[in-house]
Amino acid sequence: MKKKFFILFLLPLVVKAQDYFAEADSCLKVKNYACAATAYDLYLKQDSESNGVAYLSLVNWTKSGNLEKAFSSLKIYIRNNRLNNLVFFSKGMLNDSNLIQLRADPRWPPILARVTRIEDSVRAIDDKKYDSAMLVQTAIENWRPSDSIQKHRNDEGRTLYAEIKAWNLFPEVKAKWLSLQFKINDSLTMASLVVLPENYDSRKSYPLLFFLHGAVSVNTGFLRWVHDNKETAGWNRYYTKYGHDVIMVYAHGNREYNWMYPDKGFYMVPAILRQIKKIVNVDDNRVFVSGHSNGATGSFSYLMKQPSAFAGFYGFNTRPVVQTGGTFLKNALNRSFFNVSTDQDYYFPPGANDSLDLIMKSINADYQDHRYNGFPHWFPQFDESEPAYVLLFKDLNHRIRNPFHSDIYWECDNLKYGTCDWIQITGLDTAAEKVSWHKDINFGVHKWIILGDKIKRIERDTLLSAFKFPRRSAAIKAHYSNNEFFIETSRVGSFELFISPEMVDLSRKIKIILNGKLVDEEKVGIDKEYMLAHYEKDLDRRSVWVNRIEVKIK
Repeated sequence: MKKKFFILFLLPLVVKAQDYFAEADSCLKVKNYACAATAYDLYLKQDSESNGVAYLSLVNWTKSGNLEKAFSSLKIYIRNNRLNNLVFFSKGMLNDSNLIQLRADPRWPPILARVTRIEDSVRAIDDKKYDSAMLVQTAIENWRPSDSIQKHRNDEGRTLYAEIKAWNLFPEVKAKWLSLQFKINDSLTMASLVVLPENYDSRKSYPLLFFLHGAVSVNTGFLRWVHDNKETAGWNRYYTKYGHDVIMVYAHGNREYNWMYPDKGFYMVPAILRQIKKIVNVDDNRVFVSGHSNGATGSFSYLMKQPSAFAGFYGFNTRPVVQTGGTFLKNALNRSFFNVSTDQDYYFPPGANDSLDLIMKSINADYQDHRYNGFPHWFPQFDESEPAYVLLFKDLNHRIRNPFHSDIYWECDNLKYGTCDWIQITGLDTAAEKVSWHKDINFGVHKWIILGDKIKRIERDTLLSAFKFPRRSAAIKAHYSNNEFFIETSRVGSFELFISPEMVDLSRKIKIILNGKLVDEEKVGIDKEYMLAHYEKDLDRRSVWVNRIEVKIK
């Protein structure tokens, strides 16, 4: 349901509402670097601690030849790297090709010497904070219960299944804030902040909400530890105010590893979830994702590409587009999306949000768009955003995932994202023609908000399509009832059905009717090794798959 909120606000807020990033983009298209740097400086006036924007200001003032302003931006950049817990390496300054003009200036050596002097002290502070966070994390992760699932691996299948479902042994955690290191690869780690509810009880399960930040393209480093006040205040203050009974997780990404583009960081949120589930009592049926800007696009992308672990998705100032493949809107039928949009947002215009809202209604998706008029892209900055968070948590409080829902539509163009709940596309047959019900859903975007002369917000006519479909996709429609699975496919070469006692009677045969024909009829028991392997992969105590049925179409 679309709800529109009309806000009247004063001239100072109108000035704050200008889209500095859009202005900078417009300037860079014509290589007006001074213009772009000015836009970034205006942004820094409202978010003075952004090291990424300070760097963009520094680079563009340098390219413009205004070294006076470039050195001013350099000082801000150095300060903000320290404020953001990032060790600033003098070697990075020396190797940055964007700073060549500065290195010939007599002001450069003393600044470099100052950076070199503070480098060791900054690293020492960073190492101390990192070591302290790791002590807490290691102590919790090294905790071992006297009993474990693996100890019961030789038990009878149904007994083991019941033990997994009933598992509830977790370490006591005294700290409210956990700065958890997540291992990206053998040489890289990144920290996320986990905020536990007041009086957290390890014997009780809690809902969990990820918050994904925006501006991933301006983040170049990796956080080694996270300070709680940096995450829980400011733009995120209403998550703190209304999420007091929820495990809040503030994940971190950068331009290389994130939840939007490129694809190699998309695995992080589910992997961080699994890491948290090892030590914190999470309600598996009440895990959610929210975000702002690029983070909201990330939330929408998990709905489109990898929803199984989550109960619902939320986004503030979302561009509802999958950046790494096709945007298959019917995949939204498996979950819900709660969108908060504004009418002065450059990221995705209000008319496009209206078109998407109509399409989601036409396919009966559980989709909401809450419109707030009079606000720019950075809506969470404003106190007037508070009602949206009240609605978000009201929605979250009644959302419960049902991983055994009887109907699934799933479409993918990449087998990495072929799974939704109890069905997985394991093979593509993209040389085949689509069946009639397998259609791309798209719409035109005819207006886009940009900045004109004198930073005046205007609407420009466009001839854009909302989505791109760079690869051929496969789609599957599945329904089950009374031990019978009815499957329709389009361009699918093979698939698997995950089996749970919550879905079928294991004492009876299971029938599979594929594209109108009976292709399999068999009894399926509990495969303990498969059940344990699947459980260890996801640590999901609510969707426990005891076996699978593989079907090859070609």
